[in-house]
Amino acid sequence: MISSEEGIRLAKRVAAEQHCSRREAEALIVAGGVQIASKVVTDPARRVRPEQAVQVNRLVSMAALAPLTLALFKPAHRVANLAWLQDTVGLKATQPGLWGPERLAKMHMPLPLAKPASGLCIFSDDIAVLRHLEDRRSPMEQEWMATVGGEVPEGTIKALNGPGIRTSINRQTDTLTVLRIAGKDIDGLELGRWLDEQCPLQDLRRQRVGSMSLAPLELGQWRQLQSHERF
Repeated sequence: MISSEEGIRLAKRVAAEQHCSRREAEALIVAGGVQIASKVVTDPARRVRPEQAVQVNRLVSMAALAPLTLALFKPAHRVANLAWLQDTVGLKATQPGLWGPERLAKMHMPLPLAKPASGLCIFSDDIAVLRHLEDRRSPMEQEWMATVGGEVPEGTIKALNGPGIRTSINRQTDTLTVLRIAGKDIDGLELGRWLDEQCPLQDLRRQRVGSMSLAPLELGQWRQLQSHERF
């Protein structure tokens, strides 16, 4: 292996020594499976000299290469983006290598959740999951819970029950009504604006995407979806 005085990229060194592809080496490094001088290094571009010892823990390789999909309970009036994801997940995780900014920066957010709304928010780097959720030919069904002030006129409920959308009263008191709205290809921002024009909208929460529910998450919590879970 020929190297310069400054050394070579860590990913290239790991790929050569472990007899794996550059992609596998980068994933292994980002996951926290590589150490230089007994210190974990998660930057694949880090330069390493020939005399420096590089230790590799192949036990984390499966986690490094496995697709990652996260479900989060977004609070209302928070912007759902990568910065929020890293703040919520990366800084609180027990494995900073696997959940660090290098890995989280590669995540994508299908079915974005509008800032005013709360509820289920999804981030993934799984190509199959992203294609499934973003397939415009077969939109994913979503379920929303809308809390509005007072009673909801019957005409409003009828107007919501359009093609492919089912609306029912989930709970009602003298001061508020909770509507359950389910349908495909629902735009949360447009739904919230329309409801607010009909009656004062207090809260709009996305409860479900496909078969994936918000439960058991509490506000601000997150979890990794397991390989057997399907939307």
